[in-house]
Amino acid sequence: MTTVRRIATHLSQLGVSVQVAVVDEPRASLRQLSLQFQPDIVHAFHAFKAGVAALELAERLGVPLVVTVTGTDVHSDLFSPDRREAVLKVLEATDAVVVFSSSVAEELLTVMPSLCGRVHIVPQGVWFPPQESWDVRKQLGIPEDVPLLLLPANIRKVKRPTLAFEGTLLVREKGFDAHLLFVGSVLEDDEWERLERIIRQNEWVRFAGAVPMEKMASVYEAADIVLNTSEHEGGMANSLLEAMAIGRPVLAADVTGNRSLVQDGVNGLLFKDAREMAEKTVMLLTNEKLRQKIVVEAKEWVRQNCNPVEEASRYLGIYERVSKKVRGAEC
Repeated sequence: MTTVRRIATHLSQLGVSVQVAVVDEPRASLRQLSLQFQPDIVHAFHAFKAGVAALELAERLGVPLVVTVTGTDVHSDLFSPDRREAVLKVLEATDAVVVFSSSVAEELLTVMPSLCGRVHIVPQGVWFPPQESWDVRKQLGIPEDVPLLLLPANIRKVKRPTLAFEGTLLVREKGFDAHLLFVGSVLEDDEWERLERIIRQNEWVRFAGAVPMEKMASVYEAADIVLNTSEHEGGMANSLLEAMAIGRPVLAADVTGNRSLVQDGVNGLLFKDAREMAEKTVMLLTNEKLRQKIVVEAKEWVRQNCNPVEEASRYLGIYERVSKKVRGAEC
């Protein structure tokens, strides 16, 4: 919901009337809400999770459909026997498809060349709502003088929380009293069972659950390094962007989506496995010059590329195009 909330907030500031609907609600409730609101555009985030209900809604109302696709859509759902047909149906019916980076656009068009002319690249913005101060370390019992690694991600297999644990364990074996903090909602019970077992057996591992956006700045500020251990990403992970904006060094899995955001050794570091994650964690903990260089470069990159008003303006431009049935140039 981070991306949806940010875009909705800034579209409203541009004079757009926005109503956010949760697809987990009964379809009858969504239809009733849409009849009350009477939208000119239906915009779904996630081709499968929201797209199926959004397509039904757009067809019922006779309005254009815009879909923002994610890494899960492109790398998982498009190849899932259970989900592929539904995703293809949604994407073929869209008036516009939005991705966060050119790398994801290329992957999507390789699988679905029929989308040529309908794919738009809109980089993610970065935005924090007014913040509440929270003493994270004191609240969670994390000593002030230990290095803290943070993985802000919902508990899902694709986010590979156990990789974060394995890498941090190797850091500790190198003589650093590193602690690890997980922040996010539990979305997959099997993955949570594995992580809960790790937490019970290791006092240096903590889990804070879902944290509201109003407190996330405090969470980032409490950390020494912010991790991304995802198996794949859609191009611009909110957690990495937010950490970069706050001034925390990021250490991310070397996968296509992360490479579109993190330049290794410039505005962050990339790693291939737990061993390399540990090595680069030690680099960030011991090389202050490298750490400061990365932090400065990252903050400047976010400042130049992640304006949330510009992001909302690009979406508004897409809405205007599809409302006039104007498609982009041919590939």
